[in-house]
Amino acid sequence: MKLKLLSGIFAVTAIAFLYTSCKKDAPDFSSTGNSSTVSTKAVSQQIALNLVQSLYGGIGGFSVNDGLSPKINAIAPNRKKIIINSVNPDCGMTMDTTLTYSLDLDTTKVTVSGRFKYATICTNDTPTGLTAYDSLLVSMITPSLEAKYNILQNLTVNVLNAQNPDKLSFNGLMNMQASLQYKTGSKQKLSTSFKYKLTSLIINTANDGDIESGSATFETTGDTPQGKWNYKGSILFLGNHKVKITIDGTTYTVDIQTGQIV
Repeated sequence: MKLKLLSGIFAVTAIAFLYTSCKKDAPDFSSTGNSSTVSTKAVSQQIALNLVQSLYGGIGGFSVNDGLSPKINAIAPNRKKIIINSVNPDCGMTMDTTLTYSLDLDTTKVTVSGRFKYATICTNDTPTGLTAYDSLLVSMITPSLEAKYNILQNLTVNVLNAQNPDKLSFNGLMNMQASLQYKTGSKQKLSTSFKYKLTSLIINTANDGDIESGSATFETTGDTPQGKWNYKGSILFLGNHKVKITIDGTTYTVDIQTGQIV
């Protein structure tokens, strides 16, 4: 494994995710009525953005676009994906590896730890599926803030047609937790948690990884300077990168690429 790549990649990834959650891509967290509770509309937009980060390897780990050839990877903002390690999908392939890494840069300390497990599923000596387990913890400490996030993916992937591996079925669990604590100024803090159970997601890797159908349930909590939330709900995948999110009895159709309600 090319561990030397990790020093900058995961540090930037952690910063990007937490900053994005607070600032750039996050919708307006203001709510009507109770100012201490974030609205279902705002949270549904955040779910859409978080979902695309989780599914497509936006913060490291497994990406649905990798199909039966998973990669231990990460993405630095405004840069192409950097592959740290690739997995050969031959029959009988198994991999179970751990990762521990730390880096001190001036006054910044970054630590990364994780476990990655993959195994190929075969039918008549042909790879037709994959089980994938990723657990990754990234933390960063500077004089002004302390940030960390943890992702967990436990997925089963199956090819719908062995003669056409472009369409895949996904089932399993995905969890993401993140926290950010400022040490200076107003000393604001942020923590979020997103948990998903995926059922029969049909993904077309030949069409920009579009999720054509399938469903999911979710649980999410958040404690941010803008407010708090604690919601459960369901997600219906509509294709064309759109989802229908039902949360607290209200339904929103959201573009997962932009986080905008359509």
